[in-house]
Amino acid sequence: MEKFNEYKNIALLFVLSSLWALHFSLVKLVEADDSPLTILVSLLAVLCALFFILLLLQNKLFKFTFKKSLFFSVAGMFAYIIPLSVEFIVAPKIEAGILTLIVSAVPVFTLIVIWIFRLLNVTIKLVIGTLSGLAGLLILFYGNNDNTSVSIWTVYALIIPLSYAFDAIFMEKFWPRNLDSTQVAFGETTASLIFVILLSIFYGNKYYDHFQWFTISSFWILAFVTFIEVWLFFYILNKVGAVFVNLSSYLVMPAGFLWGFLIFGETFTFIKFISTLLICISIFMIANQKYRIKNIPID
Repeated sequence: MEKFNEYKNIALLFVLSSLWALHFSLVKLVEADDSPLTILVSLLAVLCALFFILLLLQNKLFKFTFKKSLFFSVAGMFAYIIPLSVEFIVAPKIEAGILTLIVSAVPVFTLIVIWIFRLLNVTIKLVIGTLSGLAGLLILFYGNNDNTSVSIWTVYALIIPLSYAFDAIFMEKFWPRNLDSTQVAFGETTASLIFVILLSIFYGNKYYDHFQWFTISSFWILAFVTFIEVWLFFYILNKVGAVFVNLSSYLVMPAGFLWGFLIFGETFTFIKFISTLLICISIFMIANQKYRIKNIPID
């Protein structure tokens, strides 16, 4: 039974990564480059509504206490506000390939944070597994790019994976007592929605700027995919922990090859195969270990 759960978790991680990669492909299709903040407000609003309906049908609506609200607010800051704010600043200043590589390195930053705060025993197998996935990403990146220059903006962009690493670790460490994945997903998306609405108002976006997305069919496909993606992320995080769920960042690029082939007609090269192989080795090395951070419920 334990072996079955291990393979089930690996399968779910692949599904999560595939959905995340599909998410990026769908964002290209909806063409949100000119107004990323407005689509984020609309997207979070749909997610909140879907999670609310799901909780209502399951009779699992809960009370927002001060401590729970604090937990959701901090998690939302790490998951959305900090990384997106940095991304808006650095995206026009560095290559997209470098930015993708940096964001995909979340497992490395997860390992660093865990080691600094002594949250887990950092074993040789965990280090090798993490670095194996990183090697896969580096082979892919340097094998497909001639310009590999590093600037101050590249260093600044490291805040993005660091923030994502903190988010998963923080949530596993302080996950509120008696709340399941759907409830936590609803709480974080609600807190994040409030933040991005305030941010959107600050930047002077109008009501129509947000409403227009609801008239686009591809936006609703994106919203539905993101809804499943977010719920699955919290489910895996709650069941297996931050170390394992953050490995999905490694798998996003290989999963993106599939969607790139299906949607944009891209080719699958030998370098992509080697990269995918190393990343899969990383997943299977870490998957059969129980890396769980001790939970201290915030409420």
